[in-house]
Amino acid sequence: MQDNMNEEMLIIIENFTPKIKQCLHQTSYQDREDLEQEIKLKIIEKLTTKEFENTPSFWNFFV
Repeated sequence: MQDNMNEEMLIIIENFTPKIKQCLHQTSYQDREDLEQEIKLKIIEKLTTKEFENTPSFWNFFV
């Protein structure tokens, strides 16, 4: 289970990496690497919280 979750997180981060790098071009060159790491850490933090697991379904909005 844990291996599967880690693999899924890696896939998500890989999917976000091009956009992250694109956005980092707006920052100074010296800060890019640090900011990239911080953004990826925030993604991992959000993926591992309970908030993500309790996302309402489409049908919850009609009840």
